[in-house]
Amino acid sequence: MTVIPAACYCRISSDPNDRREGVDRQREDTSILCEAKGWTVAGYYIDNDRSASSGKERPEWDRLLADIRAGKLDAIAAWDQDRGWRMMHELETLRRFFTGLGRKIKLATTGQGDIDLYSPTGVLAAQIKTAVSEHEIAMMRVRMRRAARQHAEQGRPKWRTAFGYLPYEGRKEDDTGHREPDPQTAPLVKQAYAAITSGASLKDICKLFNDAGAYGLTGSPWTTTTVSQFLRSPRNAGLRAHTDTATGKTEIVDKKGCWPGLVDESTWRSAQYVFNAPGRAPGRKAVRRHLLTGILRCGKCATEGEGVDARMGGQWVTRMTGGQPGRIRDGETRRPKETVRRITYICQQCRGCSISAEHTEAFLVALIGRRLARPDAVDLLKAEMHDAAEAERLRQEKSDLYTELDNLAVERAQGLLTGRQVQIATEVVQQKLDAIELTERDAEKVRILDGIPLGTDAAVDAVNRLSPDRFRAVLDMLCTVTIAPLGRGRGRVFREERISGGVVWR
Repeated sequence: MTVIPAACYCRISSDPNDRREGVDRQREDTSILCEAKGWTVAGYYIDNDRSASSGKERPEWDRLLADIRAGKLDAIAAWDQDRGWRMMHELETLRRFFTGLGRKIKLATTGQGDIDLYSPTGVLAAQIKTAVSEHEIAMMRVRMRRAARQHAEQGRPKWRTAFGYLPYEGRKEDDTGHREPDPQTAPLVKQAYAAITSGASLKDICKLFNDAGAYGLTGSPWTTTTVSQFLRSPRNAGLRAHTDTATGKTEIVDKKGCWPGLVDESTWRSAQYVFNAPGRAPGRKAVRRHLLTGILRCGKCATEGEGVDARMGGQWVTRMTGGQPGRIRDGETRRPKETVRRITYICQQCRGCSISAEHTEAFLVALIGRRLARPDAVDLLKAEMHDAAEAERLRQEKSDLYTELDNLAVERAQGLLTGRQVQIATEVVQQKLDAIELTERDAEKVRILDGIPLGTDAAVDAVNRLSPDRFRAVLDMLCTVTIAPLGRGRGRVFREERISGGVVWR
């Protein structure tokens, strides 16, 4: 009697709790099928909680095909054809695989019977069955997308727990969508948004969360990437976002979420404006390792280069100090030479202008502190204030104007507009953008100076406590700083006038 080694393939699409009841039933049925066929069970190949239509890997199915290719198996027993494949392209791939082996592989199912992929009639039957399965999958996806859209329009959450909220303990079918803020982490989230809109960096927020021991749901410390993703989530403002899986487009639905926001919508949108501003949007960036990198301007380039705006960057410089060259008088001792490494700001363009970081940073921190402690510092915030609705209107108008610029470029490329027409239209749109940005700059002052007691002596201490990114934002808002070149024969003694003479208040 010829021995036919067979594989029993068992698969269930969804078994999140790993109960394995479905695959156990299939194991029993396929074993009985092999016995009825006179096949010898050579192994069980079980893909539990694995879909055949999602495109994800099925390791046991791949192992089964590898064993067939190696000559270990001559037959496959399954509960139904759709346990192995459900898409037409998968069937065609499998047919090519079987016909290229040089021997016939037997297929049988407990519900469908034998499957013959070597005869026209058998192939037709398999194709019809597969087409029905593929249609069922397509309709199921339509129903799922519609249901997801309905849930979004009802404001129901698609999450059970999230940072800043207490975990939902009820059953899924009883979920009304209401969530309660976590009294421990919710205040930190509110503080994070306030810091971002005041000029803080994502690194500052990581430190805020991690120092408080408030790690994410995975228990891992926060990184700038995870913080950015978290703070961009509309969920934190009680807004319901919906992603259409067919188009990949995400939008915020009109219906607000059934849960309270950790911050109000205007605060969340202000933070998104900061994230999407030039230099903050996702992409490759230069990391500022030193406080004034990119802030200080080179006075040598500005003078000799006809107004070139060259910036200075910090770097470690090694110098020799000590020693007394020349004649040594009686009673004097020569100081030993020492190698000292100090941070120095150097022009990134001409490399001919530099200044000590230690003294420059201390000088500017004190200068900004004194400026904000002056009684007239409160005048910095006397610009017209706008409410949240007005701020959102300005953001939307700005977005529309940028879209208009893109449309002008497209119409020019299509030959619908002349170059002169595009130039005139672009100038008009740019004037509108400049006006909006000027208005937004006034509102930005309020965010950047938030928490600093202007016009009081306490402003000095507040400036000293600012994070590096927050201080850069304050400094950049108040003034520009140009460092004068050292000049010949001036030695390496720090001179305040090199800085103070180049400070221009905005």
